[in-house]
Amino acid sequence: MTADTPAPRPIFLEELTPLVGKTLTADCDPRTVPLELVEASPLRNHAKLDREPFILIFRSAPDALLMSGSYVIRGEGFGPDVIDIAQIATPNTGTPGHYYQAVFN
Repeated sequence: MTADTPAPRPIFLEELTPLVGKTLTADCDPRTVPLELVEASPLRNHAKLDREPFILIFRSAPDALLMSGSYVIRGEGFGPDVIDIAQIATPNTGTPGHYYQAVFN
């Protein structure tokens, strides 16, 4: 992260639901990496939190592997915002690439 890293803020599922199927980018060095937002789904709110918890699933191309960590992510109508992602097993969707999740709770 750099001095240009945006300050953390609450992110809501409603901001990201319209972006499912769209490409966002993760700021990486030396270039940005395109990430498709594959899924944005609510999670059960067992703790009765004010903000409903949710999960995001992203996919990168097969030649772009991101390490688990914090990335500045942006897209048309979203960001820049810091999102923590973790690599997950590739689902059996037939679409090649690397998959990541971000959990907001």
